[in-house]
Amino acid sequence: MRAQTAIRLRLLLCATCAAAALHGVTARATDRVIQHRQFQLEQQQDALNFQLQQSIRGRASQLAPEDARRLDTLQLQQRLEYQQLEQQQLQRELSLRRQAPHDTPRLEAQRDRFAQERQLELQRFELDRQRLLQSMPRQPLQPPLDAGRLR
Repeated sequence: MRAQTAIRLRLLLCATCAAAALHGVTARATDRVIQHRQFQLEQQQDALNFQLQQSIRGRASQLAPEDARRLDTLQLQQRLEYQQLEQQQLQRELSLRRQAPHDTPRLEAQRDRFAQERQLELQRFELDRQRLLQSMPRQPLQPPLDAGRLR
């Protein structure tokens, strides 16, 4: 009877240890999924902010048609570059997760660097936009008077 009780206790202990180990593995996997999802959400938030900035600025109505096209082309190029940056960051993040899946501080530091990279890219985009606008000829503050109108 004692032997059977001891065996049952050992089996119960093994089952408890297995459940705890499984829970630990599951918890770590869940943490990684949550961290990855949080990284993706940060990327999406920055992308939305970028799109919002571009749409708010929109097309300057006082620009000549060819200048407006140049501005549209710049904004399209910037969107493509931003998408490339996001893809590169995603690939680097996945690579680090494969190399060091349990190194949470390293992953968090990398996520912070990624956020800084995205902010720097947005600042560069704004500078490029300002340079382009400054290089364009200024439009008169008032439309020119029509020929034949009294002054």
